[in-house]
Amino acid sequence: MLRSLLWIPGTVMVAAVLIDLIVTCIQTGEGRLSRVIHRVVYGLLRRAARSGGRRALLSWATPLLITGTLTAWTVLTWLGWTLIFWSQPGALVGAESGQPATFIACFYFVGYTISTLGLGEIIAPEPFWRVLTDVAAVNGFFLLTFAITFVVPVAQARSERRELGLLLHRAGPGAQALILNAALDHDRGLASLTGDLQPLLNRLDATHLNSPYLHRFHDHDRQDALDLHLPALGEALLIIQGALRGDCPRGLNRALASVDSLSRTFERTQARHPALRDAQVPPPPDLTALRDAGLNLKVDEEFDGFLHTHAALRARLHAMARAGGWRWDQAATPRTDTDRDARMS
Repeated sequence: MLRSLLWIPGTVMVAAVLIDLIVTCIQTGEGRLSRVIHRVVYGLLRRAARSGGRRALLSWATPLLITGTLTAWTVLTWLGWTLIFWSQPGALVGAESGQPATFIACFYFVGYTISTLGLGEIIAPEPFWRVLTDVAAVNGFFLLTFAITFVVPVAQARSERRELGLLLHRAGPGAQALILNAALDHDRGLASLTGDLQPLLNRLDATHLNSPYLHRFHDHDRQDALDLHLPALGEALLIIQGALRGDCPRGLNRALASVDSLSRTFERTQARHPALRDAQVPPPPDLTALRDAGLNLKVDEEFDGFLHTHAALRARLHAMARAGGWRWDQAATPRTDTDRDARMS
């Protein structure tokens, strides 16, 4: 009796994977099944990195999350179809012996069916189960197709994340260095941080809106780390908008909007991360180097009031850097009490 009902959990498994494939690979977002897998795997990896004090372990998030997702999709589909065929004695029989297939034989049959190998050692003698075999084969083809659809955009997005990280690292690194190098050593000046980066920022923003789980991916080297350099860029754009006197460079608002959008998808994706639960607004940036370079800046009190209106964005960027295992002073040099006292004197 119990065996005859196994088609129910089997059907649920197959349907759950199909829905997750569609949501993750076609619709915008992250399927529920994928989200659970990502959170579990990423949580274990994060604890291992924190307990061992080895930030480099986070760089394994990409292969582990991709492998974990593909493995879960395959295993659940395989097991689901096995339970469906096993639920009816005699649904599958040996091609030569004619004996009902055992559970292991059903598992073997489903394996080569969904992988579209098409071996004939085990057959379905009745029309209904023959049709269901065809459905399982089509399901396996869809699984393979969606797996490719899942992996290829991830690889492309990883390349774009690394491209922007490397650009910002070489242009800086760090918020203050980004501004100084752009203002003093670039033929387009500060516009190189706004208009020039806008197409790449737009693509990354759209990619992370479609695939928010990308925020769980981390790079091994500092020069490639978007979770370090994007907060640095955000802080640099806020300094340009709120601290520099004169007209803002063209494209500043669009660039800042993209950074804000990326930080919001990070917040939604990493809502359970300790860095977000304990998110704090970082201290104001130190503008001493910019003043020494001759840039015309507003007084600190006026700039601090501007930063207060963007506290939520700065808290998200701070959490992003912490989630990647970075300190805030690696993204932007913070103002200290000594700096404030020196200016007052």
